[in-house]
Amino acid sequence: MTQTVEGTIIATHGPLVRVQAGGETMVVAARRKLRWEGGTPDAPRLVVGDRVDVEVRSDDGVVVAVHPRQTALLRRAAHGRRAQVLASNVDQALIVLAARTPEPKRRLLDRFLVACFHAGIEPVITINKVDQGLDVVNPWLGIYSGLGYPVLQAAARTGRGLGQVKRRLADRTTLFCGPSGVGKSSLLNAVYPGFRLRVGSISEVTGKGRHTTTTAELMPLPYGGFVVDTPGLKEFGLWNLTQPELVLAFPELSKAAAGCRFADCSHVHEPDCSVRGAVEEALIDAERYGSYLSLLEEA
Repeated sequence: MTQTVEGTIIATHGPLVRVQAGGETMVVAARRKLRWEGGTPDAPRLVVGDRVDVEVRSDDGVVVAVHPRQTALLRRAAHGRRAQVLASNVDQALIVLAARTPEPKRRLLDRFLVACFHAGIEPVITINKVDQGLDVVNPWLGIYSGLGYPVLQAAARTGRGLGQVKRRLADRTTLFCGPSGVGKSSLLNAVYPGFRLRVGSISEVTGKGRHTTTTAELMPLPYGGFVVDTPGLKEFGLWNLTQPELVLAFPELSKAAAGCRFADCSHVHEPDCSVRGAVEEALIDAERYGSYLSLLEEA
């Protein structure tokens, strides 16, 4: 007898996926020709968070259909020819950076913020390892909080700020993302020791983190909600953004652009550009404008 059950992908293992369906977990394959309800997405590969229909017969099962993704955090795959989804159907993304080591890179942070904006996912800037000191991030952290981005400060080693992180996670599905070595797994272990995630270290030679998480996994929290731990990312290429879409993801640029002479102003070279004027008057942070220019050239 065959029956169809609905479940959520909580991990992927090559051609197999682990699906949580009610109180049962099953490891199954996917049908070669999946039915993508609502249309085939930009990245038609099963990922953590996808809600699926599984056709079950005896002790075996196969994924036959995928429900429409409410959100999907996309990046450009390494070779640049296709989109890659980190996770789907998440409510928010904790973008984790270290306070000092490895060095927090604002350009990478801005890329995450742009991707979250267009995915409809709320970003939460999370500075971990604040026991290292805040002198590196303090000069610019206020710029982001002033733009309305939530900012959390924590130290997995000392327990500082863990209460506010837990409150942020409760009853939501949260993607943890950021570079290697910033302490994503350590932070998750501190939030809930039951995860027992492997913890990496910083290379003394390169100053960069060593990868410990190799695949994304959806994990339940005992006080409600789920978290998705992802591998550390050295780069984050954006996928299929036009210049107007890019401007919308920078709230300060979008606001200033209303005063430009030309409706299709690129904010690079046109005369009477209100965005460039605001940068020159230090009303818009020059580093944020630099991120926009870099992403515009890439797009």
